[in-house]
Amino acid sequence: MNTDRQPVIVGVDGSPAGFGAVRWAADEAVRHGRPLRITHALGVPGPFEQAADEHELALHAAIEARGWQPGLHVTTSTWHGSPAHVLVEQSRHASLVVVGSRGIGGFRSLLVGSVGLQTAAHAYCPVLVVHHAERWAGPECPLPRHQPVVVGADGSAASELAVELAFTEAASRGVALTAVRAWEEPAHRWRRPVDLTRQAAAARDALAADLEAWRAKYPTVPVELRAVRGAPAPVLVAEADNALMVVLGPRGKGGFEELRLGSVTQQVLEHAPAPVLVARRC
Repeated sequence: MNTDRQPVIVGVDGSPAGFGAVRWAADEAVRHGRPLRITHALGVPGPFEQAADEHELALHAAIEARGWQPGLHVTTSTWHGSPAHVLVEQSRHASLVVVGSRGIGGFRSLLVGSVGLQTAAHAYCPVLVVHHAERWAGPECPLPRHQPVVVGADGSAASELAVELAFTEAASRGVALTAVRAWEEPAHRWRRPVDLTRQAAAARDALAADLEAWRAKYPTVPVELRAVRGAPAPVLVAEADNALMVVLGPRGKGGFEELRLGSVTQQVLEHAPAPVLVARRC
């Protein structure tokens, strides 16, 4: 299948977070030379089919997107069905799905809502969950441009895909990449002392080896390697404080194959202040 022109899809629901997500999606579409499709789910019972009339909400968002990114090819669609179901189905033929972390009806105490989590867990392409997307609902608030892209790299196959996507994002934005590997003391050390300095060095060396080929492919991307002692989720959440975005695989080492979203990725989605990009193979 030719995936070169598969669109970036963004879900809107009328909330400021939805319009902020549209700005991120439009930026991604222009950056990677793809069209943008703005999708609205009516959220009413009924068969999964396209609505007869395009909804005013999606049309308004399209007008805004064209104003932000002149020349961008934008289409709209309105569907019956729950937002997560609609976005997952649309992801079958997309290059990326973008969703605000919490839209209309979400609890303010939750950083990411059920739509973001379900889409990230079940989509057939990468998913960008934009936390606090309402911050970018208007053109007066420029999107972040200079912070590094942070990628969680634990050596797993899913992590390899995340590293590839993170280098692509960093290269397209002209920013640095920070690769992070969390490491912890052995759970059972039988009262023997552990050389933490050596363990940290080993983790960093393994991280460097995993990134060697990608650094050669993207020689213009500055890379910082960080081997950090601690559990993966808290380490990555802390790294997100100064990140443009965090890129993760859906499931890391030790995850159950039947789980579509691992515990570390879910925790980062729920707590990281920066947008989180969950890597999946299209």
